Amino acid sequence: MITSCSQQQKFVKQERKSWNYKSWKDDFKDRAFCLCLLEGYENKDIKEFILKNDKSYFSGIAPPIFDPVLNPIIQREIEEMKKDSLESIEKVSEGKAGKMIFNHCLEFYKSQRLDSLTKRQIPKWRRIENISEQVSKYNPTY
Repeated sequence: MITSCSQQQKFVKQERKSWNYKSWKDDFKDRAFCLCLLEGYENKDIKEFILKNDKSYFSGIAPPIFDPVLNPIIQREIEEMKKDSLESIEKVSEGKAGKMIFNHCLEFYKSQRLDSLTKRQIPKWRRIENISEQVSKYNPTY
């Protein structure tokens, strides 16, 4: 029993190392920024172009682990961008009116909102015992 438990702990430790567990907080926040940009443009062609040409946005771990948490948050950020865009029509010059996607996403990336969300994910992240299994459920060929 002790040997089995010890072997399981060793497996978990090795697996977490292979998935860069120590930097998951930064990876989580980076994914939030990427999703904010990709979804913020609300343009399928732009999104496909970026995903095809910029591998910065690729992450094996993000879709199954991070995205379920981030997607509803990103949708709220998009709604905020839309609201700010409409309000800008009356407040700023015509040339500057409209969505400010990159600026909004960068502000979100640096925000207490994202830091707080990241901290709330710590217990969930610690409970994942088999990251590879989670990734394989989402993408069997990974």
